[in-house]
Amino acid sequence: MEVVAGIDVGKTQLDVSVGSGAVQRFENSRAGITALVRWLKRAGVTVAVCEPTGGYERQLVKRLHTALPMVEVAHPNKVRAFARACGKEAKTDRLDAQVLSRYGTVMDLEGTPAPSPERESLQEALQRRQQLVEQRVQERNRLDKGLSAASQHSITRHIHWLDKEIERLDQQYQATVQGSQDLRQRAQLLSSMRGVGDLTAAILTAFLPELGQLPGKALTALAGLAPWSRDSGQQRGYRAVRGGRGVVRRALYLAALSAVRQDNSLQRFYQGLRQRGKPGKVALVAVMRKMLLQLNAIVRRGTPWQEFSAKTA
Repeated sequence: MEVVAGIDVGKTQLDVSVGSGAVQRFENSRAGITALVRWLKRAGVTVAVCEPTGGYERQLVKRLHTALPMVEVAHPNKVRAFARACGKEAKTDRLDAQVLSRYGTVMDLEGTPAPSPERESLQEALQRRQQLVEQRVQERNRLDKGLSAASQHSITRHIHWLDKEIERLDQQYQATVQGSQDLRQRAQLLSSMRGVGDLTAAILTAFLPELGQLPGKALTALAGLAPWSRDSGQQRGYRAVRGGRGVVRRALYLAALSAVRQDNSLQRFYQGLRQRGKPGKVALVAVMRKMLLQLNAIVRRGTPWQEFSAKTA
């Protein structure tokens, strides 16, 4: 029988619950995590469940992967919905740890794979790049606000710095991809498909390691591209996508925009949906979903897009 520990991660502390026992508290530091791992082993814990907390969980998850058979970094929305279903409306660190422990005991967990150091470095570079791109958009928007010449000069200098830093991060993530045989081969397979550029391939490589391992339905749900039903009785509600990994969905959106402008099967697929009366965004999401399934098959077979399409035509 699995023994599950729920760990609520804070900036400075870790609250841990195992079964009906008292909640333990450790420092969120190197020494505190070491003490926590020792305590988990003494308690016979085999599964640890925590939530992402903006990076404060990173060192903990690394250590847990080396010490326990399974680690689950659960989606906060799912955990909160589970807590409400259990009648736990209150929210404290200790209560959250207890909820996470019960969540791991009741739910069918798949486990969160441990990222390789190379993939983790790639994730960090791409996340930092995205942060700076968003800042650049904000600064460019401020130039249209009728500010003084001094303020406009300051904004322009900041945009110039952001351009250079984004360019440096582009070189950094590309060097990370090229420096790892596994990442390089994965990115080359993905970028062989029309519409998937180097940046999209790097994002999918970094943030969707499940490509090639999961069935289509599970993968589309993971990426937030599965249409969820809203039916009740005779009423048929509007299907919509939600949840999933936003960074993956945004990358696929840009890839789909590029793909439907080219003379290929995805363009014809998109145009066919539009001719049948589908709204543009609905048709584009369908293209994103189709691309994801094709990319999944490409990675699973280890065959570039052109060879893969020729073999299955």
